[in-house]
Parts: sequence; C-alpha cells; structure tokens
Amino acid sequence: QSVSGNMPSLQEPTAMTLLPGETADQTLYATDLDGDPLTFSKSWGPDYVSVTTTDPGTGSATGNVHLAPAISDVGTATAGLLVSDGVLGDQKSLSITVTPANVAPTLDQPSDMTVWQGGIVEQSLHATDANGDPVTFTKEAGPDYVTVTTLDAGYGDAMGNARVAPGTSNVGTAIVTVAAGDGLLSDQKSFGVTVRSNVAPYFYYYIYSMSVRVGSTADQTVYAYDNDGDPLTFTKAFGPLFMTVTTTYPGQGSASGNIHLAPLSVDVGFYPGNRLRATATHAPLVSSFFDVFFDITVLDVDDPV
Repeated sequence: QSVSGNMPSLQEPTAMTLLPGETADQTLYATDLDGDPLTFSKSWGPDYVSVTTTDPGTGSATGNVHLAPAISDVGTATAGLLVSDGVLGDQKSLSITVTPANVAPTLDQPSDMTVWQGGIVEQSLHATDANGDPVTFTKEAGPDYVTVTTLDAGYGDAMGNARVAPGTSNVGTAIVTVAAGDGLLSDQKSFGVTVRSNVAPYFYYYIYSMSVRVGSTADQTVYAYDNDGDPLTFTKAFGPLFMTVTTTYPGQGSASGNIHLAPLSVDVGFYPGNRLRATATHAPLVSSFFDVFFDITVLDVDDPV
C-alpha cells in the first residue's frame, strides 16, 4: 500500500500520576486522512515507559502507553509518543508524575503539662508529612478539659494547639493522646497532664490588734505560708486610709509583710474589723487568698494607754 503525503494526527495524551510499584495504562488515539495503517512508539523517555500499537487501523488507530515505575523513579518526567504511517509522523509529549508512597505524618513529642485547678495552659503541636499532605490534629484520648485544635494544616508542615483548662474537681494526673493525620494515616503521641490544687495561704502567727497615738506610727510584722510554695503578696483588703500594708519578702511559700499605721488627729477612734489579705499567685490569672481580721485603736495625745 502506498503512503500519501498527509501526516497522521496523534491525539494529545493526558498527564499520568501513579505511585512507585504501581502500573498504569492509557489508550492512545490517532487518525490518518489517507487511511494508512499507523504504528505507535516511544521516541524518548524513561525506561519504565513502553508504547505499543493495539490496532493500526486504516485511518483510525489505537495504541497503548504503559507505565511501571520503581521506587527509584519517584519524581516528574516526560516521554515522547510517536505515531507514524511509515513515512510521516506526529509526536506528542506525555507528562508523568511518580509520587512517593503515602507515609504517615510525624508528630513531634508533646511535653508534659502542669496547671493549677481553674487555670489555663497551652502548648503548640507540630507535625510534618513527607508527602506534603495537609495534616490535622485531634485528641484521641484524654479528659474533657483538654482540647486539641489545628491551627495550620499546611502542606507537609502543620501546627496545632493543646489547651488544658481544668475545673476545681479535676485535681490529679491524666494521660492525653493526640494524633496528627493526613486523612489516611496518622501518628499518635501521649503526654501527661498534672492538675495541682489551688490551696489558699495562711498566716502562721497571730495578728494582734494595734494601738497607736496620734502623731506617732506603729508597725507589725506579719508572716504567711503557702503549701504550694508560691510567692505571696500582702495587701490591705479593708481598713482606714492611715493603714498601709507592704510585702517585705514574697518568698517561695514563706513570706513576710508589714502593717504600718500613721494616724492624724482626725483619726482618733476605734476601728474594728480591719482586714489583712495574703494572696498566693500560682500562675497568671490563678491565685488564692486568705484574710485575717484585727482591730485598731487610735489614741489622742492625752488619752491614757
């Protein structure tokens, strides 16, 4: 059969994506206005690409491109596909992507967390995914006062957050398990949570009632203790203007302060129920306090003691 001068036409192939170890095929289509039988072949490309003619036809032909990549073939490539009537030919390029086999994300080990009852602490979670997949964080096990959220699913590098907000009845220890998943595979890690009791401080010496004469001053050193070992602050919870309270040593569980009286002549009189407060600060926005009451007597210059 003679071959005329009309060039065959190869239909544009569709890009192909597959995993190493998998195989994939695509049917190729070509036409020839002269009705010539056609042959399909690979003009260039990776060794894992093969092209065959399935039906040379008489003006309308089909072929097949077969892919069988190995692990070493991960990446992108192109192959040249050729259809020929024996004299003239048409060539098209085929885009190929061999993606890595899906692997589970890798979740960084979270740190153990300690929080006071009624307090809130948070820590960042981080995970990576070798396939570049978005990653979401979830809580797989743990108490209700622990929540896990996804801040940025990313594309291979993700950030999340673990929030611990216990109530007054949650004192103790717990284990929390979090997961980082790509929708198919996940990585899980566990960490410990300790909720400490918020114990109020106490004064370990008696706070005496105070007497002071107008024009004079009086001071009383006060001491308080906190079983949790927290620093303490002394303040005036209630009392006259001439009464000031300072913290002289906040300590780490054992503290001292001072009550100072400096009345004026207009302050003569009896002041019952003045209130001194010791506050233990366990963490930001988490504190407890204990109050003691004492009386103050301000004497005039001529009053007997």
